[in-house]
Amino acid sequence: MLTSSLPPPTIPGSKPAAAAPKAPTKPRAAVLSASAPAVAVAAAAAAPADAAGGRLSALIRSLCAAGRTAEAARALSAAGDGAGVVAYNAMVAGYCRAGQVSAARRLAAAVPVPPNAYTYFPVVRALCARGRIADALAVLDEMPRRGCAPTPPMYHVILEAACRDGGFRSAVRVLKALHDGGCTLDVGNCNLVLNAICDQGSVDEAVKLLGDLPSFGCQPDVVSYNAVLKGLCMAKRWGNVEELMEEMVRVDCPPNIVTFNTLIGYLCRYGLFERVHEVLTQMAEQGCTADIRMYATIIDGICKEGHLEVAHEILSRMPSYGLKPNVVCYNTVLKGLCSAERWEEAEELLAEMFDKDCPLDDVTFNILVDFFCQNGLVDRVIELLEQMLEHGCMPDVITYTTVINGFCKEGLIDEAVMLLKSMAACGCKPNTISYTIVLKGLCSAERWVDAEELMSQMIQQGCSPNPVTFNTLINFLCKRGMVEQAIELLKQMLVNGCSPDLISYSTVIDGLGKAGKTDEALELLNVMVNKGMSPNAIIYSSIACALSREGRMNRVIQMFDNIQDATIRSDAVLYNAVISSLCKRGETDRAIEFLSYMVSNGCMPNESTYTILIRGLASEGFVKEAQEMLSELCSRGALRKQLMKHFGIV
Repeated sequence: MLTSSLPPPTIPGSKPAAAAPKAPTKPRAAVLSASAPAVAVAAAAAAPADAAGGRLSALIRSLCAAGRTAEAARALSAAGDGAGVVAYNAMVAGYCRAGQVSAARRLAAAVPVPPNAYTYFPVVRALCARGRIADALAVLDEMPRRGCAPTPPMYHVILEAACRDGGFRSAVRVLKALHDGGCTLDVGNCNLVLNAICDQGSVDEAVKLLGDLPSFGCQPDVVSYNAVLKGLCMAKRWGNVEELMEEMVRVDCPPNIVTFNTLIGYLCRYGLFERVHEVLTQMAEQGCTADIRMYATIIDGICKEGHLEVAHEILSRMPSYGLKPNVVCYNTVLKGLCSAERWEEAEELLAEMFDKDCPLDDVTFNILVDFFCQNGLVDRVIELLEQMLEHGCMPDVITYTTVINGFCKEGLIDEAVMLLKSMAACGCKPNTISYTIVLKGLCSAERWVDAEELMSQMIQQGCSPNPVTFNTLINFLCKRGMVEQAIELLKQMLVNGCSPDLISYSTVIDGLGKAGKTDEALELLNVMVNKGMSPNAIIYSSIACALSREGRMNRVIQMFDNIQDATIRSDAVLYNAVISSLCKRGETDRAIEFLSYMVSNGCMPNESTYTILIRGLASEGFVKEAQEMLSELCSRGALRKQLMKHFGIV
């Protein structure tokens, strides 16, 4: 029985519905609009059978795509006996796309013509997308009773959903249920589960399933073995890897290029380069030729381990293996040489690229630009940008941002600003990182007005500032004592759709505390907590120091007592900040009292705690007491003896 909430198609042989009361006359436009599907159906009925069926299914698909499933159902009903399985399949698929899975399932179960796999496939897929694996399996059970058999793609969809939603154990259970239900599985279905098992780190289960594949009516193929081999490599079980590869040869399923690429990739990742040569020998024995991708992987791994001479040697020997090194291989070695600041060898490699007719690409130039900027060679960078164009390479946002960063590091802020503004004219739009670097440079040069202006331009150009951008400016303002402007910037973050983070609040709270506006800092702390953010030890330290400077020790202890996070409450840095503030105020006696409170809270003093107290005593003129404390603590092993000399005590 079809759903009553949606107009069902009329099933041939059913009784016609009772005539509905006469409806009020509708406007002509509404009548024409409502009758459009009926007109289309009438036109389809007048055409030959095949053409009519095609037009009807096309109409149903079109209406469903527009979200008009009710009209599509009426069109299907109006077609009567003229509707074939294709039209019903289109309606089932339309219901599924509209999220009306129950309606789709009921229609699939009640179509008056013999259904096929395409009738049920959308239902199976929709149920699996919603995690309803059991319902999808029930649909498969229903199909043979309607005279059509499930297909391997259906099993694949169900197994994929089981892997995604229930983990590999759920997928294995589904695999067994499918097989026990008489479904003819293919090796692709089993490989899907094998991959899921290995991805979830249960390689022993994968090995077991690999051995059980024949019981599911499937013989493992090279994809099956490669999936398990990858899992073994991830687990660093090299002995099992060798055994598996020997088994592949024994069962006449020899390793292929993917097998060797996988193995070599993991060997390089774990720095086992001596094993790489063994694998290359194995490849030759199996008649498998290493490709350029494999050599690129090997060279990359060797460079990351710092063995640049070995990498360059492999690069030079590649032609003897019948392979011409490509720009990726050269770039990998070039990056390694530049990172090691071996510029002369990098220049020789560039010359080699020219000699071997290997064209330089954007990545090549970006590596060189980064190297020059890191080493302050900004003049060479300008030459490089010109050479890029000569080689048909366009500087991208990474290139420009790297150069801008290099300018700022060298204090060439005007040049950085000019390059930023010229990017758009060169067809490259600056991103948030580009602007943030220049803003940081302007702040470092104490050019706040220029920074404000650039920030406005950034927003006008449609480039949204991120928390790092705002925090850069907030940090500058707080360091200069311009706390009111920092608070205003904090408000602007929200206006620009950017939520303040822990660093934003921490910086402003610290600035308010140092400016003597402790109550405002406490208010901002409450705002932060009300937003669901947890203050860290740095924020509590800032407020505790500010309260200590004002002599409000009772408020400090009250705040400490209210800290819920046990990790923060036992952080010596937090207590040391208060002790330091009291000592600076010449209140070492109160600092020693606070030390007792610190211990009672379960936080043991560290070397910094004692050092602060000794300095405090000495600065107040209690030199003898400071010396005695230092000697006592050193004899107990609480302080290093080297500190006695540091404090002038022999």
